[in-house]
Amino acid sequence: MQTRHQYLKQIQQHIRELSVNIGERPTGSAANHRAENYIKQILMRNKFQVDLQKFNCIDWEKGETTLSTGATRFRAEPSPYSLPCDLQANIEVIENIAQLEQVDLSGKIALLRGELTQEPLMPKNFRFYNPEHHQKIIGLLEAKKPIALLTASLSDAHLVPVFEDGDFDIPSAVVSTYDANIIAQSDLPIHLKITSRRQQAIGANVIARKNQTSQNKLVVTAHFDTKPGTSGALDNAVGVTVLLTLSEMFKDISLTDVGLELVAFNGEDYFSTPGQISYLDAYGGEFDRINLAVNCDGLGLNNSKIGVSLMECSDNYVAQVDSINQAFSNIEKLSPWYQGDHMLFAAAQVPTLAITSTEIFNLMDTVIHTKHDQPSLVDPGLVLEACFFIKEIMNLRKEQNTPIC
Repeated sequence: MQTRHQYLKQIQQHIRELSVNIGERPTGSAANHRAENYIKQILMRNKFQVDLQKFNCIDWEKGETTLSTGATRFRAEPSPYSLPCDLQANIEVIENIAQLEQVDLSGKIALLRGELTQEPLMPKNFRFYNPEHHQKIIGLLEAKKPIALLTASLSDAHLVPVFEDGDFDIPSAVVSTYDANIIAQSDLPIHLKITSRRQQAIGANVIARKNQTSQNKLVVTAHFDTKPGTSGALDNAVGVTVLLTLSEMFKDISLTDVGLELVAFNGEDYFSTPGQISYLDAYGGEFDRINLAVNCDGLGLNNSKIGVSLMECSDNYVAQVDSINQAFSNIEKLSPWYQGDHMLFAAAQVPTLAITSTEIFNLMDTVIHTKHDQPSLVDPGLVLEACFFIKEIMNLRKEQNTPIC
């Protein structure tokens, strides 16, 4: 067993390696593979049986985007996974589905704003959530065949795309709402150039197991990929660091009555969550073996508490967890939220704990998925406290045989 100082030093090293030395690590990229290998080596060093669960994906590079009309240039960003283009055409402004149904978009660039840019559109082949009106908009655009799309940003703080879909083959870019309104009033053709690149690639989940022959198991998960353009310290080098620290804590512990599975997911920040789907397809039939699933994402934020949400757990088990909470000064219960890898398990009625930072939701528009997500935002002491909390939860299950569901 290491000392607190040794654990804290390792936690800082893991976070720095993932978010600074490796940096942004979109699924399928070279940096993503470096992160995959780093995680694998640490888990193997800590005496876990490690497997790489491989899957097909797209390695996308955003390149440069230019947008102009006449002598006026506008700031624009490509929608993630957009195809490249270099074209000039007239604009057709569309604000709702009724207009989209009637308009002729042949040879035009469609500018979407208003009702059509109030929320991100789910990727066309996304399995977990895909509203009918999203499918209708995508279907109409593919049928109308504009040569490219511009969308007004979902946020005024920075450019947030409506589209993020590697299966959608109409080039698209995002502009500010202010610029979208100026473009809409212009009668001049617009020139759009996107130099992005799609390339077929391979990604992998890193799955580490101990006592894998046991009928029952505990599963702890965290994703290690990032969006392009962010080093992903909070999202989610910290979660992966929990997995690596737990592997150190359990390195010399013999498990007899329960298995331990540590899963570094690859694809939570990718449009189609390929790692999660691969895991579900391969092991979904064994979810009844899982006594408890714990997902770690975004925990350890400075000047915040560790937020814990319990889903699909019995009242008796919730009471037991509450008793453990009292021994940890920085643990606070949160109401369930329904976005994240924990839903892979909760949706299948597996008892689930989701662990994050209580204040993380205030950073969604300003820090998460941006260049500002840096290690300086992380308190290593909170990350270590989360590890000890998870270890206590696991001991509760092992020693007291508390029914979870």
